Amino acid sequence: MIFSCMFIAARSDFQTLSVRDMHWKIWAIPATIILVFETASTNAGFGNLLTISAMIAVFSICFYRIPELRSFRDWQREQVTLSLIYLTGIAGIFLGGIEYSDTDFVNLILGEESNETMLWWGSLGAILTMVLFLSAWKARIIPGGADVKALILVTLFFPSWAFIPEQMYFSGEKTFRIPPSMALFLWAGASFIIAAPIIFLSNVAKGHVSTAPDFKMAWHATKKPVSRIIAGPSWILTEVAGTEDEPRVVNRILPSNPSSSGSIQEELERLESMGVEEAWVATKHPFLVYLFFALFPLLLFGDPLAYLLK
Repeated sequence: MIFSCMFIAARSDFQTLSVRDMHWKIWAIPATIILVFETASTNAGFGNLLTISAMIAVFSICFYRIPELRSFRDWQREQVTLSLIYLTGIAGIFLGGIEYSDTDFVNLILGEESNETMLWWGSLGAILTMVLFLSAWKARIIPGGADVKALILVTLFFPSWAFIPEQMYFSGEKTFRIPPSMALFLWAGASFIIAAPIIFLSNVAKGHVSTAPDFKMAWHATKKPVSRIIAGPSWILTEVAGTEDEPRVVNRILPSNPSSSGSIQEELERLESMGVEEAWVATKHPFLVYLFFALFPLLLFGDPLAYLLK
């Protein structure tokens, strides 16, 4: 199910550079239902069930404003529903704090505490992870709203490693592991970094790297005939700069003009008028695409940091 959710979102972000909020809201419903049933099936206690509402409350901040107590008399159905979710989540954290506060954290990290205790602390870790992603988005450390919503939704699917089948990830010596969605972020970041040398080697194989400016561009762009460049999810990095009397062709790391269909067509006409036959083009690869592919190493190998801590 998580693969279907992320594939649809990644495809939409790649083709249109946007993902509708309704997509995340719809997929949050089965994620919540599965999480409730899995938690209830383990007899994890009332506190663990209520704590799920706290995760939903944090997820809702991506789409709705937190209801203001000062104007509670003017609340609509939406504000009332959100308030009930917040109160239920707070009750879950409060009950869990009372019941599971006397915890040996060494045993918790090693997985030797009771199932109920590990689930509650795992849920609390998931909530903190959601807040971290949300704060990174608000602070523009992670600029993509769709990326953050995807990471938070993955956290709702997999609050802890207890919700991922044991046989699908490395199960050697027990050690500390970061939350699954954080591990997904690391795998996606690693994929993003690895993409650069792959693109460079592809350009070398095609004979596109012959000058010093080509070496600068070959890490993140590909050279295409000007006649074959069409408007789409890409940036034209070869541009005509200078004055009208002394125009010159330059290659830029980032585009200087917005990538509207009209501006792209104008830029292509200017390049053709300068006799340019090939131009460097960078395809827009939304980070959400890397998050989708990162699901595979996440489910097969688990936390990448666990290998470093062994």
